[in-house]
Amino acid sequence: MHRLLEDVSDIPIATYTLAMHIAIKYSMNDVQDAITKVIQTPPRPPSTEFPRLAFVAEFPSHFSKALAIQLFINASSITYFPTVNDVPPFAAHTAILALLMQYREGLGNSDVAPWDQYRSCSRQDWLSKKFESLGFKP
Repeated sequence: MHRLLEDVSDIPIATYTLAMHIAIKYSMNDVQDAITKVIQTPPRPPSTEFPRLAFVAEFPSHFSKALAIQLFINASSITYFPTVNDVPPFAAHTAILALLMQYREGLGNSDVAPWDQYRSCSRQDWLSKKFESLGFKP
């Protein structure tokens, strides 16, 4: 099984996105479950979490809020410099894209950290509150 997951981690996220849309359209629950498991499996380095975050944003009812936040935090690393190719998958998910920009700016400059402007709550609390309305499973 582990070898199988390594092989499928080489498949582009766009392929999984198309497959998931087809599986949902034709009520193929077992295929949806299999794709969800692959997306939840951490990829081999080098990798960026941007494609996986965009995938969970596309299908929020299949993923927990905790997983989405973890992918979000990983994608927000200020050691990674996003490229123009990272943005298109978020075209329909501008709320997450805006949160990414706010979060990264706050990480780089604590004077403008949005979580400090909300009654000095923690970053995790701020993210949890922001992700409440995005449709993820509890």
